[in-house]
Order: sequence, then structure tokens, then C-alpha cells
Amino acid sequence: MLKYIPNFNLAAISKFGFSFGPTTLFAVLALIFILLYGLSLGRTRALISLLAIYVAYAIHASFPYLDRLHDLIKISPDLYVTRVGLFLFFYIVTFFILNRSLVKHRLNLNEASFFSVALISVLQLALLITIITNIVPVTVFKISNDWTQFFATNEALFYWFLAPIVVVSFLKREKK
Repeated sequence: MLKYIPNFNLAAISKFGFSFGPTTLFAVLALIFILLYGLSLGRTRALISLLAIYVAYAIHASFPYLDRLHDLIKISPDLYVTRVGLFLFFYIVTFFILNRSLVKHRLNLNEASFFSVALISVLQLALLITIITNIVPVTVFKISNDWTQFFATNEALFYWFLAPIVVVSFLKREKK
């Protein structure tokens, strides 16, 4: 390889600290699965899913019985596991309710391009990652501080909440 790329320095790449152990590979596969799932949802359901994330987070943030629920179900001694599970439960329930309601017909994206659906899916993924990394303590993830500033801070949560609203407001329907 040095014959073709004379300035190639493998030691410089190792400074990033990439650890491709089983946990990292599983996380990468999970992210790819979620992204493919978002793309396969379809145009209208992608927007409904994005709306369901906002509604689920609002319900999750105002849920007053978290301590009682945590004591009742006893999945894990850590409260963040219950919080993440509760958020995902609210997300799934909200998605199914919105998908079967009249909102589905109002949020129709029949003329949307593949690029816009892919962009909405990426924003959904980033928003879900940001919400979950704000619920779970950063020490659990064992990732560098360089990555946590993009997802695990309150400022990142604000910007990832704002980004889909801005992007969707600028999406235009293609003309026939």
C-alpha cells in the first residue's frame, strides 16, 4: 500500500481510538438497521414517525409516575433503562395512533423525492440518538467526548429538535 500511497500513515488512523469490539459492531449494525427501517417506512410514514418522536418526548418529559413505574416493573436497578423503555413505548404507541388517524392524510408526502425521505430518516435517527443519549448517562456509552458534544448535551438536543422542523419547512413538493 505504501507503494501506491507514499504518505499513508496507519499510526495516524489509530489515534482516533476506534475500537471495533462486539459492542461497537453491534451498535453500528443497530444504527444501520434503524436507518434502513426509516427509509423503508415510506414517505408519509417517515413524517408521521418524526411527529411521533416529538409527541412521545413531550409525553415522556411530563410523565409524573416514573418512580412508581420503575419500582413496579423492576427491569433494571438503573432508572435510565426504565426511562428509555418508557420513551420507546410512547413512541411506538404514538406512531401507531397517528398512523391510523386523520393526520396520515394531512401529512401526505406522495410527491416527495427519495432525497427528502432519506433526509427525514437521517434526522429521525439523529433525534432518537440524541434523546436516548440525553436520557442515559454518558459514562454508560464509553465513547470519547468528541462524539458526546454532538448528541449527549442539552445544546445538541435543542439543535437536533430544531433541525427537522427547519428541514421539513423547506421541503418542497416536486411538480408533476
